[in-house]
Amino acid sequence: MMKKVYACWLSLCMAGSAVAQFPVTFSVDMAGQTVSPNGLHIAGNFQDVNYDGTAENPSLVNWSPSTYMLTDDDMDMVYSITLDLVADDRYEFKFINGNDWPFEESIPAACQVGNGNSNRFISVTGATTYLICWGSCAPCGQNTVRFRVDMSLVTDGVNPVGVSVAGDFQGWSPGTTFLSDPDGNLIFERIVNVGTVSSIEFKYINGDDWALAEIVPSDCASGPNSNRLINLTETNTVLTAYCFGGCSTCLQPTQVTFMVDMTNETVGPNGVHVAGNFQGWNPGSVDHELTDLDGDNIYTLTVPIQPGSIQYKFVNGNSWNDPNESLPAACNVGGNRGASIAGETQELHFCYNQCEAECVVNPDPAAITFRVNMAEATVAAEGVFFISGATNPAWQAGATQMTDDDADGVYECTVTISGPADIQYKFVNGDVDVTNNEENSGLADCGIANGIGGFNRIHTRSGQPETLAAVCFNECADCVIFVAETNQIVNSLQVFPVPAQDILSVRFSSPVYQNLTLRLVSLTGQVVLTQDAGMVKPGDQTISLPVSAIASGIYFLEIGDGATNQVVRVAVR
Repeated sequence: MMKKVYACWLSLCMAGSAVAQFPVTFSVDMAGQTVSPNGLHIAGNFQDVNYDGTAENPSLVNWSPSTYMLTDDDMDMVYSITLDLVADDRYEFKFINGNDWPFEESIPAACQVGNGNSNRFISVTGATTYLICWGSCAPCGQNTVRFRVDMSLVTDGVNPVGVSVAGDFQGWSPGTTFLSDPDGNLIFERIVNVGTVSSIEFKYINGDDWALAEIVPSDCASGPNSNRLINLTETNTVLTAYCFGGCSTCLQPTQVTFMVDMTNETVGPNGVHVAGNFQGWNPGSVDHELTDLDGDNIYTLTVPIQPGSIQYKFVNGNSWNDPNESLPAACNVGGNRGASIAGETQELHFCYNQCEAECVVNPDPAAITFRVNMAEATVAAEGVFFISGATNPAWQAGATQMTDDDADGVYECTVTISGPADIQYKFVNGDVDVTNNEENSGLADCGIANGIGGFNRIHTRSGQPETLAAVCFNECADCVIFVAETNQIVNSLQVFPVPAQDILSVRFSSPVYQNLTLRLVSLTGQVVLTQDAGMVKPGDQTISLPVSAIASGIYFLEIGDGATNQVVRVAVR
């Protein structure tokens, strides 16, 4: 009961400190399209915008293709939905003509996030309406331009006021149309609907005043005012990110040599590839296949990449259904490898699935028993599952159902694991193909980012049979029970783990100096364990009770001062 009261109090506190939300209406014109009988949906990072485990919009969910359905109340083929969102630089989303990912829209490059990320995006600063034509970046019949300018070589840096663009498409008004740089790479961008015109003239401004406008070189200037000129030959146009005040990009590409040692792996028939944000995360790109011409198991590829930060990983095959790297925490950057690219040439040399160039021999295959405590969750009808990047096939395709044979709430499975020492895994409560059933934000403090907005658990194999300690579902440690404080002698009484196997920990806060004795009593009244805590000081205390020799079952834990006992029920396994 106390746990429910505490949860209610916490939710009220959170509600009291909530950040203001704004109504954002997402509309898509489906003229000329056949709308799926399963409806038209939108999915995005609406709950945890930054994928940091903090829910900016706790009532919403991230990337669910079937949760948010758009409606067309006036039957004009424009489907809409309004979501209440807090202000943020970049919400990412997609429309889906149906209720599953195979039916997601193909988004033009002009309104994609970019660098391999094919989502739409919007910056929310207040109430707004977003209207586009299906498969386009603008309302039907209009043109879109994605303005992009590289500010990395501006001598005095970016103006604190911001970077703007002004042109004939918006009345030559400086400081009206600001660009943004949410990923911090100094390339400022903005998507603008320019109507039905066939060409536009414009300039970039480092601030909001014409005195701060760029001076466009004569090589790419147009007209008496030396503006930039773009002829719109496509409905959706992406401009090259030229240097501010220049006619070309700021930097030349670096020749990057990727090298991966496959000594510990059996290379599949589809070869070895590298995929990353520099090439659209395409594991089947023929231009990004590595080769081993000298037969030394080191596969190599050299490609030009623009200087800056990249993320990538090696793939033992040519699709995401083939094995790909599951990287240790020491070199894991959001689920991938990371590198800062600079200079004329650069070499990135690693052992597959490891952090160093020279391969370390993998531990022997061994059986590992994984255990999850479902005491704080309602077990789904489908059951509880273990998924891992170390199984074959990996993750959902290799899911193992867990069992609770002794009905103590702790589900187990034993899986023989081979390959790298460092493995990633997680537990799923229900259908493994439903993302929301997976453990996620609760693992932020003990897990590792998986690169798609969630977190995985991590473990280093010994090469010997192992039984891992039970952990609470979607938590870093075992479940902790907050108990009702009747006949109160101590405050904030907690007992854990649940159930206890070797040690039962009793945590509390003593309000005064007092002599305390702890007793474990069976349901029939037999005292099976007594421990004298002696004189305890005011403040937080933790006392450990050895219970390995006690029979499995339910017991009463009594904490007494000689006059009164405070009692809580505990389980021993």
